[in-house]
Amino acid sequence: MTLYAILMYPLAYLYIRGVLLPPWYSDWGMPIFAALFILYTDLAARAAHRTAARETPIWAGCWLALSLAYSLFGYQPDPLGTWQWMAWHIFAVWYVLARCGMLAQGQSGSLVFLDAVAGFFRLPFGNFFLRVRTVFSALKTGLHGRIKVRKALRVLATVALTLALCGTAWGLLAAADTNFAALGQSVADWWNSLLNNIKFIDTLMYIILSLPVGAWLYGLVFGALRRTEPPTTAAQCTAALEHARIVPRSTATVAVAALCGVYALFFAVQAGEWFAAAPLGLSAPDAAAFAVDGFWELQKILLLNFGVLAGVHFLGRAPLPKALAAVFCGFGLAFAALAAGKLAVYVVLYGLTPRRVIAGWFLGVLAVWCVLALVRVFRPIPAAKLAIFAAAVSFTLLCCVNVKQRVIDVNLARYEAGIDETLDWGVLWECGYEGEPFSR
Repeated sequence: MTLYAILMYPLAYLYIRGVLLPPWYSDWGMPIFAALFILYTDLAARAAHRTAARETPIWAGCWLALSLAYSLFGYQPDPLGTWQWMAWHIFAVWYVLARCGMLAQGQSGSLVFLDAVAGFFRLPFGNFFLRVRTVFSALKTGLHGRIKVRKALRVLATVALTLALCGTAWGLLAAADTNFAALGQSVADWWNSLLNNIKFIDTLMYIILSLPVGAWLYGLVFGALRRTEPPTTAAQCTAALEHARIVPRSTATVAVAALCGVYALFFAVQAGEWFAAAPLGLSAPDAAAFAVDGFWELQKILLLNFGVLAGVHFLGRAPLPKALAAVFCGFGLAFAALAAGKLAVYVVLYGLTPRRVIAGWFLGVLAVWCVLALVRVFRPIPAAKLAIFAAAVSFTLLCCVNVKQRVIDVNLARYEAGIDETLDWGVLWECGYEGEPFSR
């Protein structure tokens, strides 16, 4: 452990210098740090004879791919860039949890939030001073028997007395001889230039900032390797949930059935509006209203549905009837299809923006989750695990696309084809376009 504690100092410095502080993350600091940290964690886990979870390569691959995407395309435009930065750190923590066998269920699953609490808080902060204790323990062991306490105090006292006497003598001799005083002044000037050097100060600040970062990273890795089981296991959660299952099956059934009734009424109203407008055709203002109205509300409805399913899973005394659960999940797919139609119309009318790209990705993930939930009603598949993988892998693939250039190309092509009368210069400049405003 001592060697790994020492190696964490330069590794944390690399994170501060090559990942956290450079603007726009345009260099190769992120993939280099990711590769070295993966190697560091893997070697430490092998030394501790820790068996990796089967999904470990997925998290390592996603993390490395996301790191390379930063180096190739830079910081993606917001809100994708903010999500990308968060996902980069989440993948790193999940790799450590998977490699060290600290996932609550032995794999990613429905206890994902407990894994997040363990990875970001319990393990690193619970072992925040572990690196310092490891280093000092090694120093104490190495010096034990070689330097006695009394002898060490004698050495310190000797050094202090010598420095005091030499400082006094230097001041007196400098007053007696101008050349000797000039020599002392040159030493003082060198010391002042060193302290006032920008590079020296920057390096010192990087080192200081890397100390808590290194303590957090070391606490995460070796806090996990010190344990024989995760901070919270699936068995413990199951035992705790037995006392929390307070929702009767009848209550859950009535509530979900009522939601299905509301959803059926909503789609009936939507169908009536479409049949009434079909003979007249959909005008441009009507199409715009259809595209804008309710898109985000539909995504919120999908999230509400997953919240209901999670509540029944964790708090319900019994699962929903299969027929009702299938209908409920089917409505989720219908909402996803309706939201996808609205987004498609919106993009056709107004073009592509980074926000619409991330909205399309998120909607696609929700649609996949709806399919997994529907399949889970009839077959015992690890739906939560597959849902997490779908979100992580698809987001990584999205970030491996030059979204900024894609948005620029699509909007310029629409303008040149006469689809758009003007260009949205705010979107273009946000994506890094360096052209000047012009008009036909």
